[in-house]
This record gives sequence, C-alpha cells and structure tokens, in this order.
Amino acid sequence: MSLQYLPHVLYSLALTSISMHLLRQRKDAEAERAQLAAQISILDSTAHKMRAGEIIPERELNRLLKLAQSQRQLVEEAEPVQTDPIGWREVLLGRKASEVESAKAAEWDRRELESVQKEVQASS
Repeated sequence: MSLQYLPHVLYSLALTSISMHLLRQRKDAEAERAQLAAQISILDSTAHKMRAGEIIPERELNRLLKLAQSQRQLVEEAEPVQTDPIGWREVLLGRKASEVESAKAAEWDRRELESVQKEVQASS
C-alpha cells in the first residue's frame, strides 16, 4: 500500500470528525433552546394565571413545575449510574470476552452453521 495518500486520508478523517462534532453541538444547542422555550412558556402561563387570581390546584402546580424543571436537574436527582471505564486498548482492540460469553458465542455460531447446512441441503 502506498503512503502517498495517507495525509489525504488523515485530513478527510479530521474534517469528518470536526464536522460531526459541530453538528452534534448544533443539535444539542437546538434541543436546549427548545427545552428552555418550553420551560419559559410553562412558567409564563402559570405566572399569568396566578396574577389573574385563578386558583391552580396543588397537584396541577406540582405537575407544571416538574415539567418546567430542566432535564439536567432530573438526571442529577436520579441515582448515579455506575459504568466501567473503557480504556484505549479496549477501544482499539476490543473487549476480551469472558468464558461464558465465549461459550454463548460458540453456541450461536454452531446453531447458525447448522441452520445454513440445513438450508443448503434443502435447496440441493
């Protein structure tokens, strides 16, 4: 393989990575703006009703306030999720399968091979 195209491959990979990152940031910003607009709308309508002297039941008020909470607050209130750290070696080379996972994979492979053999024999 010739190395003369390596810089072009690296440049295109970098440009693709940057563009995907910027697209993700743009989508996240749009979602956050929509969430904030919804929060402002809910709180504004609730404040307008209260200023007008309308009585809002406590259950309805709690529901509206919960809707107005940001997703970050809801996630922070939830229990933290424990995740195993993933190292670069696992990213590049893959995770080593345990014996149980290897046995399951071997069983699936055996079943798939048997089904393919049956299909070949049926079509012959």
